[in-house]
Amino acid sequence: MKVRVLLYLMVLIILIILLLYITSSSSSIYSLNRLATLGLLYVLYLVFDSLDPRYSNFTVYNDWFKLSDTNLPIIYIQLLLVIILLIYTTVNQRYFLQSTWVYPIILFNLLGLLLFPIVNDMLLLYIIIELQSYSLYILTGIHHKSYNSTRGSMLYFVTGGIASIGILVAIYMVYNLIGTCNITEISNYYTIHNINNIFDPIDILIISLIFKMGLAPLHSWSIAVYNYAPTYITAYISIVAKISILSWIYINANLVHLDIIILIFIISIAIAGYKPLFQVNIKTILAYSGILNFGYLLIPVVLQDPAYYIYLIQYIITHMLIFLCLLASNKFIINPNSDWSPIVNVNQLIIPNRMLIFILIICFLSLIGIPPLPGFYGKYYILVSLLHNNYTLESLSIIIFSVIATYYYAYIIKQLASNYTRNMINEPINNTLSIIISILFVIFLGYYIYIFDMLNVINIILS
Repeated sequence: MKVRVLLYLMVLIILIILLLYITSSSSSIYSLNRLATLGLLYVLYLVFDSLDPRYSNFTVYNDWFKLSDTNLPIIYIQLLLVIILLIYTTVNQRYFLQSTWVYPIILFNLLGLLLFPIVNDMLLLYIIIELQSYSLYILTGIHHKSYNSTRGSMLYFVTGGIASIGILVAIYMVYNLIGTCNITEISNYYTIHNINNIFDPIDILIISLIFKMGLAPLHSWSIAVYNYAPTYITAYISIVAKISILSWIYINANLVHLDIIILIFIISIAIAGYKPLFQVNIKTILAYSGILNFGYLLIPVVLQDPAYYIYLIQYIITHMLIFLCLLASNKFIINPNSDWSPIVNVNQLIIPNRMLIFILIICFLSLIGIPPLPGFYGKYYILVSLLHNNYTLESLSIIIFSVIATYYYAYIIKQLASNYTRNMINEPINNTLSIIISILFVIFLGYYIYIFDMLNVINIILS
């Protein structure tokens, strides 16, 4: 009872602080965005208060959705992720062109993000993935005066349409074979009949979802879209959409032929480890880094290991810090490439703020896997799971391509470190951004402290 009272008091305090903050704002758009962010915080509280793990594995709306211990953490993670990303739209930035429609479209996209991991019907799966995808198409081209933004939106739409056709074909073939679209019934059918075909309709669905995620070898479109989209939109679409889709695959891994996932894992880490060696575009390097990290995440999907959550959380924190620091650094660019993407190349990372440089360097060291940073623990638990299950070749693949990827991370660190040693004025950034970045960085640095408690909680929930 005392805990609930404290939570209500915390929500009330946040409400008062944000309302006071709103009154000092000079723009109605920023005020509306702050109110919407406040609403999402309250939604997060309601979700936390109402979704009880003791009542897992229950279905709603005629078995359309299934809530379980596995997808409950994903809902919390995605809500927190979107709230943190949306805070950037509540502050006035030098090179960020605000749009009235960004927030409503993101909220529509959030519906798809939250519903997709719990969907339990293939027909509804198609509807929700399209709700998620169409909002991302619009979001990518929201700044229609930018040629690159419009180009990226059209490319995203065309490639997403091809993947949607694959999903529809898979749904038709599954219904023709089994006579139902309910995923629980399909899973029971596969278990009873012990289906081990080399290639079946579910594999077409998985390949289509991998295509929408932009993993190798179906990745070229994602690199182009991430480059063309504004930096803030790149941060959003490169994290949230992939998490939602991969989480559904993780939850329903019993339907998937694991050999296909292993093949995609090897191709993804090989391409993402090698290709960026010849790149100087920071957004391209980060796009390949995303492919590399989600390639690593395919291993816990195969093994159904709790390491999935450990690696996912550290990946989110690290990439959130990187993108927020890059967005905060935009104000220091004297000759921006464009108002939508001021920083394009690595040599533009001349940041007159030593704390931002320091945070970026630590984040890239984490991606390399330097202990005791979070990236080390993520890779460590994946490697332990692989070796425990006798996946020796896959373990060697992660080690080899992680070493190769170290080169392009070191290239960025070298550029940042050369600026850190210069005698320059330490210019401040926006107060709101500095608070968010500071909180995330404290969580980032303390990851090694609470990771063991997190593992215990995950094991208790999943047992």
